[in-house]
Amino acid sequence: MTQYSFPWNDVNGDRLYDAEDFMRFFAAFLKTGVVMSFKDGLRVRSSQNGMNIQVGAGSGVLAGSSYMNDEAIAIQVNVASSIQDRTDSIVLRMDKNARDTYLFYKPSDTTVVRNDIMFELQLATLSVKMNATQITDADITDTRSNSDVCGWATPFDNINVDGLVDQYRSIFSQADIEFQDWFTNLQNQLDDNQATNLQNQINQLQTSKADKSEVVHNTGDETIAGKKTFTDPTTMTSLETGSLTSTGGISSKIFEAKNSTPSIEFQYFRVGNMVTMTTHTLVGIAQATTYNIPTGFRPYNNGGNPIYEQVFSSGATAILRSSNATWQPRASGGVGTGLWATTTYPTNDDFPTS
Repeated sequence: MTQYSFPWNDVNGDRLYDAEDFMRFFAAFLKTGVVMSFKDGLRVRSSQNGMNIQVGAGSGVLAGSSYMNDEAIAIQVNVASSIQDRTDSIVLRMDKNARDTYLFYKPSDTTVVRNDIMFELQLATLSVKMNATQITDADITDTRSNSDVCGWATPFDNINVDGLVDQYRSIFSQADIEFQDWFTNLQNQLDDNQATNLQNQINQLQTSKADKSEVVHNTGDETIAGKKTFTDPTTMTSLETGSLTSTGGISSKIFEAKNSTPSIEFQYFRVGNMVTMTTHTLVGIAQATTYNIPTGFRPYNNGGNPIYEQVFSSGATAILRSSNATWQPRASGGVGTGLWATTTYPTNDDFPTS
């Protein structure tokens, strides 16, 4: 298949489509993973009732295939071993032979299957202690944000800009050719008053080149027409485009910061104007405790002082205040020990300098 377009009305059976056609279409602009913004995002929690857990309502995208669940689903974990600990896992499985996508419990198995027939997203792992009679939230490790086994479904994972790079390189090459032609011609034109003639030629070149709309200048705002081709990697501080194509992919610089105390650890990753913040409590954190969020990673404030939320694996929550760029437990009971949480929010801070 060298060229493909989709969809078209059928005429006497010449345009028949199946699931693969639709999956190919959606996979072109939706990254495989869990949809973070839909209901509970398929989060796995303890049912607080013996060896039972539940997977919250949510949605996922698996290689262009869609899964949706509008209510929590209960899963019973196998009885604990009397001789050793084990680790189970919960996955979202797409099975092409069964023509279905469904939640699947994998006892003593944390592998993620991905082949031509079956594709899995690991939602969580379960630590089942020897002789355990109950699964708690502390026994559940949320793996949805781990792109190696799951990740979040987002549009436009990579944007290709190789064509644009080639176009700009062509402009620079053409300008160099014109200069070399001018210089060769200049050598042939010098008369007895060489200094004066040379200066006149330089002045003429500066006037004609600096004012030409076809030339890209080092500074100033410009509009450039025509196809531009770059063949080598190009770094841009900021890029706005209505249409952008690249055969080699486009990537944004990732800025990272980490704050650690004996009580809590914060790690920040920034790509563009979006920040992902991961929190790990080393001890219990009281509700009145606050921590500052570093410059370059502070939550976006549009003047209305919005508040962002971070949800821990235990169900406890913390708030990120944009008014003073601080993190603080929400509930009066604070946040417990050994918990993890990840949240993503926008920022309008300048990029970090290092």
